[in-house]
Amino acid sequence: MSKLFTPLQIGPLTIKNRFMMAPMENGLAGDGGVVNERIILFFEERAKNEVGIILTGSVGVSPEGRGLPTQLSIYDDRFIPGLKQLTDAVHEAGSLIGAQLYHAGRQASEAITGIQPVAPSAVPCVIVGNDPREMTREEIAEMKEKFVQAARRSVEAGFDMIEVHFAHGYLLHSFMSPHSNKRTDEFGGSLENRMRFPIAVLKEIAEVCEGKAAVTIRISADEYLEDGLKFEEVITICQEAVKAGAQAISLSAGSYDSVQYTIQPMFINQGFLVPFSKKLKELVNVPVIVAGRLNSANLMEGIIEKEEADMLAIGRGLISDEELVIKMREQQYDDIRYCVACNQGCIDNVFQGKGITCLVNARAGFEAERNIEEAAEKQNVVIIGAGPAGMEAARVASLRGHNVTLIEREQTVGGKFDTLAAPPEKDTFLLYKDYLNGQLNKLGVKFVVEHITNASDLEKYQPNSIIIATGAHQTTPPIKGSNLPHVLLAEDVLNGKETGDTVAIIGGGLVGTETAKYLADAGKTVTIIEMADSIGRGVGPTFAGHLFEFIAERNVVQFVNAKILEITEGKIVLETGEVAAEHIVIAAGYAPNNSFIDEVKTAFRNVQTVGDVNQPRRIIDATEEGFLAAAMI
Repeated sequence: MSKLFTPLQIGPLTIKNRFMMAPMENGLAGDGGVVNERIILFFEERAKNEVGIILTGSVGVSPEGRGLPTQLSIYDDRFIPGLKQLTDAVHEAGSLIGAQLYHAGRQASEAITGIQPVAPSAVPCVIVGNDPREMTREEIAEMKEKFVQAARRSVEAGFDMIEVHFAHGYLLHSFMSPHSNKRTDEFGGSLENRMRFPIAVLKEIAEVCEGKAAVTIRISADEYLEDGLKFEEVITICQEAVKAGAQAISLSAGSYDSVQYTIQPMFINQGFLVPFSKKLKELVNVPVIVAGRLNSANLMEGIIEKEEADMLAIGRGLISDEELVIKMREQQYDDIRYCVACNQGCIDNVFQGKGITCLVNARAGFEAERNIEEAAEKQNVVIIGAGPAGMEAARVASLRGHNVTLIEREQTVGGKFDTLAAPPEKDTFLLYKDYLNGQLNKLGVKFVVEHITNASDLEKYQPNSIIIATGAHQTTPPIKGSNLPHVLLAEDVLNGKETGDTVAIIGGGLVGTETAKYLADAGKTVTIIEMADSIGRGVGPTFAGHLFEFIAERNVVQFVNAKILEITEGKIVLETGEVAAEHIVIAAGYAPNNSFIDEVKTAFRNVQTVGDVNQPRRIIDATEEGFLAAAMI
């Protein structure tokens, strides 16, 4: 048996395997942090699918320390009954559950809590845009008691593990970090002083929980800031934490000021924290838990087999595939729906105060209402278009027992997947394409290459239901000269069409900036021309900083608030000047491929449209609409 499926002892707990659901925010709790059916069902689903232990996202120990409106709370006894419902449901489903106790500190927002944030020092968080005040000694003592009382409530609510949040720039971490702690009293300056308060909190929590629940910490192995907390000091903190009662160490990284290391997008290497866990295991005598883009079966197996960590903390991978653990156990590796690290449905939604969804899993966050059930009446389902919306619709319809025919004008499936994955650091989108393609082959979906142009083309398939997923095409803005031969569409360039050494891109949104990355990485001299006041619209918060760094390092020039008068041979004429370029690339919008929809709807009953043919958007929208359309047939 793989070592992944052997038990692990953490304090008084025996955990049945080496899979922890990482304490990732999900935005599913009720306003004010109360437990509701939605968050119970979300965790219960993962528990039923053999996750060894589930950690809640952060649970607020004080009103002003809550980071989100829909984040669990535990600062009052009135929260205990709801939390007990949650722990009972997870236990009954077969898993253990832990609470992650935290206070957002300088990363809280008065806009959410109505209370000015408190912190070790009055150092604002640029990401949140707030104005924290420095805590007094008396408030530090009071805050320690709030953490201790939260631990007591956690035990009463039935949690098996109490994880104290020492990571991600939140209050306890911000005391330890020289980036955020500028104090000159006994709580600032030296590492001994900076960790004084967090270690005191941990020690008292360990005393409250002794024999009743395991006590662990989660800590950023590196804050990835020039003046932030580094691994050398983190090692010392972890050693002191073990002395204070920590029975395991869970490694993460970063803070809001380096958020890309906390919720790692595609450009952060898979398993980037493993060297830290491997080193820490040599220096502490408690289990070490590691996280950080563990989205490969070989990687997950290897970490535990090579004893580079004792347990895996997986967040997004268990959002994208609730059955991940079972598929790993049964070695059904090709059936795993891997996280692509896009962050669109999970953390981007959570930052906006919404509940999580997932680009590759339309059920995530909707466990009650979105289930794939056998159809009462089997039908001939014809799907036109084999992009992400059509492929997902074909998968779900086939699982429900329908006879599915997927029709595509191109020779292969995938739609715009390959185009989307062409820019640097975007290749993991192909994990989703490969998953869908593999599932369609496994399910025996009939694939037909045909260009459907009218309703009569469909008669020979005798459809009972039709799903149109024909996508969208790039459009050219009404600019004089846009029809000249040196003017190209962004998709053509991303699909391999050659350009000269100097290129100007019209449009600085998501497509334009990714095309700029692609060309600049190939050594071209690139200029982005955007009519709005900034580029990068639609780029998520965990990607934005890296995007701007990437194009700055490659000297991509930006013109914003730019009005284009015309395109001529070798240049673009702006209202304020000219931009020389051998090729002009258009990245300025899309229009649906919907020319025959009305005709099909007139000729056939039960016609649905999904994805970009409704309105050009993202893969996450295509997945959801494809799933829902097929689930209704």
